[in-house]
Amino acid sequence: MSHRPFEILRSSRSEEQRRRGAIMQKVRDEYFRPPKHEETLEYVDDIIDRIVEQRGSKPSDTENAHELTGLAVIGEPRAGKSTMLKRIFREHPAFPGYGIMGSGCPLVTVVPEGPCTLNRFTIDALRQLGMPATAIPRDEDRIHHLVRDHARLMGVKIIHIDEAHHVTQPANVDQIKKILNTFKCLMINSEWPIALIFSGVPEISHALKLTKQLSGRFSFVHLERITISGDARKVQGVIRRLADCAGLAISNPYRNALAPRLIHAGDYQMGAAIEYAQDAVENALKRIARAPANDELAVLLPEDFARAYARRTAAIAEENPFIADGWEDIRPLAPLDEPAAADPYALPTIRPKTKSRRKGG
Repeated sequence: MSHRPFEILRSSRSEEQRRRGAIMQKVRDEYFRPPKHEETLEYVDDIIDRIVEQRGSKPSDTENAHELTGLAVIGEPRAGKSTMLKRIFREHPAFPGYGIMGSGCPLVTVVPEGPCTLNRFTIDALRQLGMPATAIPRDEDRIHHLVRDHARLMGVKIIHIDEAHHVTQPANVDQIKKILNTFKCLMINSEWPIALIFSGVPEISHALKLTKQLSGRFSFVHLERITISGDARKVQGVIRRLADCAGLAISNPYRNALAPRLIHAGDYQMGAAIEYAQDAVENALKRIARAPANDELAVLLPEDFARAYARRTAAIAEENPFIADGWEDIRPLAPLDEPAAADPYALPTIRPKTKSRRKGG
């Protein structure tokens, strides 16, 4: 029964949609290794080594025989943290069946749905462990036992918490400390310690430092911002590779001009730049489908990138780095972050209304 909606949706697509979907699947499957890929992989291997070594040790063999280590991958939004980690997990021989519930993979990914209170984390973790929660213990000291027991039942030794910065969102500092203490208890246990891998924005580093016993067990990988001077050629290669994957050409006048604008539009985050490039390819395929007889249209144009940017940010032409003059002065993502700032002349009319609503409320 659960597959029925997907069958209906799949059968409703036109031949052109199916053809484009197959191409875009290949485009989105393309992976561009960030500079920190190998370092991150090494830390993951270290975690695996620690798990295996502890399996063969006795309690008296080593002082920390029942403690596991962790890894925190830190970067700005859309830097490519999740993509890198999930690629590492999928390709690693230690994690067969990763992402498939019930596969027996020793690693699961938990994505907290909103501010990560202790109860919220428990519900999300249990769901990924194949155990939908019907009731959360009121005794918070029992929560880590509940998660660990289900992890042990499913053979899970590593939990990856994506968007882990959500632990910093609850306003109550005590709530943050409680969930951090739960993480610490998961990592330290005489029977079934669990290793943790976090990915999130820099705020997670500050949260971890609230508990020295926890932060001291973590290794940190930081994904840096990209630059036009240092990464334009690499981003140019990304554009070319995605275009080739879709059978598109890049017109000579735009070969060198697109990469700097793409870097800027993505707020100097590689993940965002790749996403815009993927969307631009899809826009080009749609444009070509509307006039299939014209072979000259089978090229990737700035307009395809501009449409991708506008769709995600609601930016007007003058605020779109791909087609606007003085694009270096445009603040990336500003239209989406501050919708009222798109038209400065509208500000005086918007603000009084906001104030009057507040007074009336």
